[in-house]
Amino acid sequence: MAGDFPNLDPTSISHWPKPNNVDPETRSWFLAFSVCLMVLTTIVFLLRISAQAKTRNAGLGLDDGLMFCAWVFAVLLTVACFIGTLEYGFDRHLWDVDSALYSRAALVQWLSEGAFVLSTTLTKISVLCFYRRLDPPCTTAFRRAIYVFIALTGCYSIACILAQILLCHPTSAYWTIAKSHLQPEKKCASQRLYYAMQGVLDTTSTAYTIAILYFGLRDVPMILSHRSTLKVIFICSFSVVVAAIARTVFLACLVNSVVGDATWNGFNVFVSAQLECQLAIIFASLPYLHSYISHGHSVRNVFYNNNSNRNDSVMSKISSSLSSPFKRLSFARSISPRNLQISPPRPQTQIEIPEWNGPIHSPRHQISPSSPVDEITYEQYVRGNFGPPAPPKDLGLLFDEHKREHGVLV
Repeated sequence: MAGDFPNLDPTSISHWPKPNNVDPETRSWFLAFSVCLMVLTTIVFLLRISAQAKTRNAGLGLDDGLMFCAWVFAVLLTVACFIGTLEYGFDRHLWDVDSALYSRAALVQWLSEGAFVLSTTLTKISVLCFYRRLDPPCTTAFRRAIYVFIALTGCYSIACILAQILLCHPTSAYWTIAKSHLQPEKKCASQRLYYAMQGVLDTTSTAYTIAILYFGLRDVPMILSHRSTLKVIFICSFSVVVAAIARTVFLACLVNSVVGDATWNGFNVFVSAQLECQLAIIFASLPYLHSYISHGHSVRNVFYNNNSNRNDSVMSKISSSLSSPFKRLSFARSISPRNLQISPPRPQTQIEIPEWNGPIHSPRHQISPSSPVDEITYEQYVRGNFGPPAPPKDLGLLFDEHKREHGVLV
């Protein structure tokens, strides 16, 4: 965002038109736009948390906690945009805004920039942390790549926050807009290079966070409907990249404005930042909502967890990657009372054993008493010593093979 309103000097002010204090040109649609977007984001996020709390035996995970923090900073970003638009004139041209509001408007922009960076960074790290918990577990090379991306995203966020704090000395000079007749001495670095680098790094980190979804899930077995749903989410997620590119362009327009119209250009940055921040949370939470729209039952899914040997019977976060159209049979005893009719005992019949009238022959060879070695045991039966080997106890592989043969598993 604008910070200390770049290019605000006597030369740019001389190009301003006459202020319109009666009926200025405004963009009043931002309030309804932000409210609808924030409400949609909140609903999707709460549904995600509710689904995780109900289906996970181990409770909420690290990725859920990071997403919660990202949602909090997204709310703060929305509040900052509201205040800037309603109170400090970001919905109109700078020459139509009272000069007494310039400093507070610049402070609102500075705070909104920090909230945006923290929200988007936490969202990306949350998505990357989720990839580590896929089942089957990801390879060592893929896991290392995830760690590298997490480190890069975290370093990018820290660098942006430090740049916001250290760009001007003192830091308060970033939002202190002095009057034309009283120009205090302040040292601020150029924002052109900073905003260009920030926009490029933000767009790049958004792109690889989304792209890793394809490389991480392309080899995970799942039914066709779930894979199709993930493809739709994957394609729609690139709208976040488009919003990041638009924000980078608007930042360039902001710092290169000849007339220094920081409020009018900052409004465009507000809109693109809201879209990128809110859509990132929405698309990152959509795969968790599968339990609300699934019409069938799923088999037991096992998540890979380094800290526990317990299997969580939960819906897979990537649309139940091992779910199956086979319905699970219920072996639990019903607790509802039922009147059961006991059948009467069958009548006992006597069986007559006829007497043997033929000759009695002795065996040709002496029968030796049986030993434990000669006994037919279950272990020998499993090894296939007495015919075909026993079927495996885990029929998951047979189910997968059956679904592949019938074109259900892709």
